[in-house]
Amino acid sequence: MREAASMNQDTADQLLEGQSVIITGAAQGIGAGMARSFAAQGAALTLVDRQASVDSVGEGIGARVFVGDVADADFVRDVVAAVGSVHVLVNNAGEVWPTGPLDPWEQALQDYDRLIGSNLRGAFLFGRAVAPIMAANGGGNIINVSSDHIAPDPQTGWHHGHGAMDLYNASKWALNGLTFDWAKALRTQNIRVNNLCMGATDTEMLRAWIGKEPDPDYLATWMTPAGIAQVVLDLIAEGPTGRTGDNIGLWAGHPTVLPAATVGEAI
Repeated sequence: MREAASMNQDTADQLLEGQSVIITGAAQGIGAGMARSFAAQGAALTLVDRQASVDSVGEGIGARVFVGDVADADFVRDVVAAVGSVHVLVNNAGEVWPTGPLDPWEQALQDYDRLIGSNLRGAFLFGRAVAPIMAANGGGNIINVSSDHIAPDPQTGWHHGHGAMDLYNASKWALNGLTFDWAKALRTQNIRVNNLCMGATDTEMLRAWIGKEPDPDYLATWMTPAGIAQVVLDLIAEGPTGRTGDNIGLWAGHPTVLPAATVGEAI
């Protein structure tokens, strides 16, 4: 695994000073990694998760913590109202487990509500809640966390489906619609909206999905939450004139660095 921090250290020390940042899904994995990295850059952090263990993450870095369901509109509005000013939103909350078109009907309905709620509705609610605040602030960043299923490793080719992840994939593809449309609608407000599409990262969720200790050679290719967090910091550091409406691909076995922008003039 190869990782690099491309942001100048002098800039990094002041990057998020005085900025209010909300990170959802912050109890573990990538969300917790971002929280720790952002705290080191001076951010005023608000962490959100349905797991009460997010409290321990927040205590360690002096962050405000809210425990609840990102798919609950009242909860989301209460969080944003309590925070007040918001400069950066990271929609990281999400879940995954096997689903498919032959699943029992009632189970399928339950899976739909839970997966679409966590992976899509939560991003929609938080994005809609903070966008007017960011516009009043004169700008901001919304980062939606997607998957390499959307922007696959160019060495392995395009994913047309997986056969056992229909709801997860549907939720992540739907994030494209929010990301691209919001990027265009909010561009004049200096609000940048981008989609982070990463592959295998060493998190509790991926290890639970595998269900056993990963092969050491495969594990050695995985990215880390700290590496992903640095990419997001570099994305924010691009400033108001930086990319918007981009699917940022990050893949296991490749350097964990912010790639060149791929967006065209349509955004």
